[in-house]
Amino acid sequence: MNKILNDPNGKAICVLLYSIGAFCAAKKKPMPLLLLMGTHALEFLVIGWKVAKDHDIPVSEALPNCLAFGFTWWLPIKKGE
Repeated sequence: MNKILNDPNGKAICVLLYSIGAFCAAKKKPMPLLLLMGTHALEFLVIGWKVAKDHDIPVSEALPNCLAFGFTWWLPIKKGE
């Protein structure tokens, strides 16, 4: 599983999900995009902030990365990879 998380494909999947969400929002169905954004925002508040603090990563770097990539950003950092 570690190889999957460190693979840039994990980040590419997040970009694809945001693209699908943006497409749905353009078609007057914003719920998928709102759910993805809300999930990543909550994820930052629950664990991303702590991981950033523990590894001396500034919030100005951690927040956009967590909002964009979710656990594919913070989990490898937390595991020290």
